[in-house]
Amino acid sequence: MFVTEATVKTHLLHIFGKLGVNDRAAAVAAGYETGLLKPATDA
Repeated sequence: MFVTEATVKTHLLHIFGKLGVNDRAAAVAAGYETGLLKPATDA
């Protein structure tokens, strides 16, 4: 499957908008704050 860089950027902008952030680092922080992401546990 081929996805252009422009398509990926568009999807990221939509995700940023839904999270109320402006960049990937802020999106990750918001993910942890809202519980969408959880820290990895060492096995």
